[in-house]
Amino acid sequence: MQALLVRGVSVALVVLAAAAAPTVRAADPLAPFKDCPDCPELQRVLPGTFVMGTPTADPHVAETRAESQAVIVRIARPFALGRTEVTRREYHAFLADSGYDAKAPCIAWDDNLLRFSSDRARGPENPGRPREVRDDQPVSCVSWLDAKAYVQWLSHRTGKAYRLPSEAEWEYAARAGGVSRWPWGDSPADGCDFANLYDLTSREQFGFGWDPVRCRDRYPDVAPAGALRANAFGLYDMIGNVAEWVEDCYTDSYVGRPRDGRAWVWAGGCQRRVQRGGSWASPADRARSASREAADPGVRADTVGFRVALDLDGKAEAR
Repeated sequence: MQALLVRGVSVALVVLAAAAAPTVRAADPLAPFKDCPDCPELQRVLPGTFVMGTPTADPHVAETRAESQAVIVRIARPFALGRTEVTRREYHAFLADSGYDAKAPCIAWDDNLLRFSSDRARGPENPGRPREVRDDQPVSCVSWLDAKAYVQWLSHRTGKAYRLPSEAEWEYAARAGGVSRWPWGDSPADGCDFANLYDLTSREQFGFGWDPVRCRDRYPDVAPAGALRANAFGLYDMIGNVAEWVEDCYTDSYVGRPRDGRAWVWAGGCQRRVQRGGSWASPADRARSASREAADPGVRADTVGFRVALDLDGKAEAR
């Protein structure tokens, strides 16, 4: 065992055994790592306790009712999270290897109609946005079911139990030890170095009917993964770029939810799953660290993608 002092917290870390090739582990136990050349790069996230939700959110508004019921959650075990959202290059490796049918339609921005609409010609390899598709951009036009298929394929390929993060793990990682409304503070206008949201640059191109963030992040729509600054945990694009599917079923109340970081799911499945983080088209108040959206697990949109999570071997207790 090794003891490591991180942000004033003594954490016991189990030295990870070197796995069979092609896995390569860095000497630094907190350094990012990959389990295969085409796998997402992962960042270790240490255990801790945080307040999930926004106590000052309006309990009378449907979108923020659960958020206003703030709860204390303890992440007792370390886990790893994708440093960025899964990219088009990484998702294409899955499609090419598995033969998975990335079905249409996708809810995408239509330049002719000047609105988001369901388009059978759109999919993860030709979304409505970005206009110019690049391999290093986060994949979009993927449903929750598609994301689950990807992590199952990744698990089979690596022999590791990849999964989607829980809603609590996602918010803990997005906050990165902070307590403000956004990871960078309480002013959305200070966030354009960290988050690709609907900003002044986006307004010039799209003119959506909601207020922009009063700064410029340089990207009118989807940015390359990791193009902006990372948060304090070394994670990119937790806020903005594309919204992210998580494992949990959606509820409009936090009463009764697990307090140990597990996903809130139940037998028989659920009608809607949670999305977190907001996207390039989101106003600031829909992209707080605690903001949540919900959608049918089969819905695809060019504003929504995902990132992966992985349980780590050994135990590490927060103190």
